[in-house]
Amino acid sequence: MERVGQAVLGVLMIGCALFGPFPKPVPLLFAIAAVGTANAAFPIMRVFGSALLGGVAAASIALSSVPFVTCSVEKYTDVFTCTGDAPVWHLTGTVLVAGLSGASLVLARITNQ
Repeated sequence: MERVGQAVLGVLMIGCALFGPFPKPVPLLFAIAAVGTANAAFPIMRVFGSALLGGVAAASIALSSVPFVTCSVEKYTDVFTCTGDAPVWHLTGTVLVAGLSGASLVLARITNQ
């Protein structure tokens, strides 16, 4: 049952990476989280997958507000896409990555017991 949940989360992550309106580097975070989810589904790679998911969740939280800070200063506007709703989509994407990674971590923990 937990592997089905991991598969659903992995498909959601890959779908968000491929078809989501998220600016860079958010699709990369989704792709790395999908790799972690795939690894966490199998007992032999569960520790590596969980570590990868935890790292992606922490990095996503750390990166969530960066575009708002950099886009407010003219000097750093080339670091992130600052046009239109890009900072909002960046925040949305990083929160989604963190949430999906956390859900996958919980499923990996349930499976491990």
